[in-house]
Amino acid sequence: MHRISAISGGWSPQSEGVKYLEQTPAPIVFLTAADTDIQTLAAAVPKLPTNFPALRVANLLSLQHQIDIDTYAEQVLELAQVIILRLLGGRSYWAYGLEVVREIVLRHGTTLIVIPGDDALDPDLVSHSTLPLTTVNKIWRYFIEGGVENIVNALKFIADTCQLSSFNPPPPQTVPRVGLYEWQGKDAKTEQFSVFSSSSSPCPQIGILFYRAHYLAANTKVIDALCAALAKRNLEPVPVFVSSLREADVQDELSEFFQPKDSEQIALLLNTTSFSLARLETETPQIALWQKLDVPILQAILSSGSVQQWQFQFQGLSPRDIAMNVALPEVDGRIISRAISFKAVQNRHPHLETDVVVYEPVRDRIEFVAELAANWVRLRSKPPQQRRVALILANYPTRDGRLANGVGLDTPASCVEILKSLQLAGYQVENIPETSDELIHYLTTGVTNDPEGKELRQVRQSFSWQEYQEYFASLPEVVQQSICERWGSVFETNHKGTKDAKEETKKENSSNLSHSFPIPGIQLGNIFVGIQPARGYDVDPSLNYHAPDLEPTHAYLAFYYWVRECFGADAVVHVGKHGNLEWLPGKSVALSGDCYPEVALGALPHLYPFIVNDPGEGSQAKRRAQAVIVDHLTPPLTRAELYGGLQQLENLIDEYYEAESLNPERLPAICDRIRELVIKENLHLDLKLANSQEQLTISNQPLAINNIDGYLCELKEAQIRDGLHIFGQCPTGRQLRDLIVAIARHPNRHQIGFTRALAQDLGLDFDPLTADFSTELSAISQQVLLAKYQCPCRTVGDAVEVLEAHAAELVENILSPTSGRSQGTAPTPPLSSALNWIRSRLIPSLQKTNQEITTYCAGWMVNMFPVLLLAHRRGDARKSYLQVIIFIQ
Repeated sequence: MHRISAISGGWSPQSEGVKYLEQTPAPIVFLTAADTDIQTLAAAVPKLPTNFPALRVANLLSLQHQIDIDTYAEQVLELAQVIILRLLGGRSYWAYGLEVVREIVLRHGTTLIVIPGDDALDPDLVSHSTLPLTTVNKIWRYFIEGGVENIVNALKFIADTCQLSSFNPPPPQTVPRVGLYEWQGKDAKTEQFSVFSSSSSPCPQIGILFYRAHYLAANTKVIDALCAALAKRNLEPVPVFVSSLREADVQDELSEFFQPKDSEQIALLLNTTSFSLARLETETPQIALWQKLDVPILQAILSSGSVQQWQFQFQGLSPRDIAMNVALPEVDGRIISRAISFKAVQNRHPHLETDVVVYEPVRDRIEFVAELAANWVRLRSKPPQQRRVALILANYPTRDGRLANGVGLDTPASCVEILKSLQLAGYQVENIPETSDELIHYLTTGVTNDPEGKELRQVRQSFSWQEYQEYFASLPEVVQQSICERWGSVFETNHKGTKDAKEETKKENSSNLSHSFPIPGIQLGNIFVGIQPARGYDVDPSLNYHAPDLEPTHAYLAFYYWVRECFGADAVVHVGKHGNLEWLPGKSVALSGDCYPEVALGALPHLYPFIVNDPGEGSQAKRRAQAVIVDHLTPPLTRAELYGGLQQLENLIDEYYEAESLNPERLPAICDRIRELVIKENLHLDLKLANSQEQLTISNQPLAINNIDGYLCELKEAQIRDGLHIFGQCPTGRQLRDLIVAIARHPNRHQIGFTRALAQDLGLDFDPLTADFSTELSAISQQVLLAKYQCPCRTVGDAVEVLEAHAAELVENILSPTSGRSQGTAPTPPLSSALNWIRSRLIPSLQKTNQEITTYCAGWMVNMFPVLLLAHRRGDARKSYLQVIIFIQ
């Protein structure tokens, strides 16, 4: 027999194993997943009449396993007269539990009241109640309005309705959906704001959004702490509670608080609410509120777990927290900061027999978020000519030949374009390299990560060991200990190779304490272009680039500290996918002060141009390094085509088909040559032909040639990169044409797919997107294609090649309408829809590629990262351009 763990309440969703609640039966049982409900009920109990029936409350988060539910039902629910179930997320959230409760109701005639956990009416959920719908709706209104008085009256009304009493409470009292919170300590700070502000330069105001339920339950300790931390930095907090951000009336009222007509609007918004504002079912995400506010929005996380779980778990947050407070807010484009509070048991309520859980702030996390907010405000308030920006270039592996490598991005050329655009935007940029080659030359004439000739290269800037030692001593002890265990003290080697090498370096370093850490990069006025340092083990960097447990070296920390404190960067930009900062050891999300991305970067604003089709790795930077992802277009795409032996093989297959009808005597010789080429190019392995000699005997295997031909067609039609993307530049000429065809080929909500539409327009009896390329065409399709294109086609692969060529021609006609080429007859609706979408949506969107860099330099924008992923999966070319919601003017 297994011992079942007993707990005196339940609020920890991360806990594993079977547990049950210790409660005694009572006439009324209230079930909810909201801690604010329990907090308000606990505050309401002292205001209930002395003769009010006994009440028990259980948190649904502790009733997730079937055995938990069955045990609690047997011991408590079976003996209840009234069961109140408040569910957030519909019946599916607690489906098994609801079925168990319904069985109890059928057996005992228990009164069941089922209401939604939010203000969205759910007729299906409410229909499980045993009371009339009008009565249930009134009970629901008590809870929707909220507050202690309404909950007291709700309990009285339930008792009266179920003939347990006759209290005759008043109807639900309306409580404002939006309101300004008078935070504790505000009066003490009013004089400070008056000292630091003036009519010409008022203290910046920082909006704070939090749920109305926390205000009504007096669960506002974390909001008070956040306000105090902002006030300490001469930022005036404007804390506002809201019921739901999706209500239009609420959004209008928020504007009155955050954008008042008679005073300064907020400079930044700290949001603690969960989920997303955007509605993804519409053509464009509905984020009008954020667009109207036009300020940076930081997501501060109120975790549903305990601080102990957060401290000791590598993941940082539970899957539930990540979904509600990280992934969905990312859809709005919010900047992910840190978890600033965790749940803790305030007390064990003797009457409700449950734990009352509140949010307890974590001071150092509050301070980090406040500092991050202050840095964004400072960046935004500085004129461009005073802003100092560090552009960091990845270098993996750590050789000069791999300097400034970004996936799909011509990083050196993009860096030059960024520098030029920054200068045009008013930034103080000096001696800009004319070309990418010139930039790389400037960088490699100085010290880099490449050990070859390192001692002969110029050191343009450095950081002394003495200054570093002072900085290192200020780091958390666990960080100091881990780095020293891995790499030795600051005066020992930063490269842990052989024992002899380490001892030799240790002696050399110790004998000359005047040594400094060289900082790779060049300063161009107020812009620093730096080379990201290696994480260590440079002899084989592939072993550690993504290693979750490899601490950074002393030189690594020295580099980023120099960028922050010596160069004085107002913002850091990592150019291109991807660097190694976001892969340093630490929690996956909701980092602590001991996590190395935070140790290195601090609370600096962080921007990250990143390829649009890899949101998975981009999310690492968003969640672990407070990065603003600036999506850039993929490289131009084109057809792979064939070359060399594969091209010869295709020609032989064409020759085989021609000889088959005109000169069959040549077939054996052609087959021999085909067999030789297949084996030479190892195609028999790709085609999984165990015995190439046997399989290629045409007389025994009549489809072998078709299979080879189909495979060659697949290779030829495969999409490959045609060069690299340059940040802010749209492809031109053939590259643009091929990219348009590649994107338009995929179906989306506006068109069925370009080549598919062409096939339907011609009346072909196959689908070019799904048919096997080796399938032989029907006689009808062969005749249609021959008549239309004067090109004989035998297989689907041949036909697709012809359709692709026609698609390219149609796109060229759109791009160059004066080319004089004949447009032919009017296309049928499927093809006309595809052409209209290309003309009116795809091409205009691609032509906005310059917004990558113009908006980046003029406004430091934020796009909607997960939304772009969704658009990518839809085949929607608008995925790159551009849902802009945050600007720094």
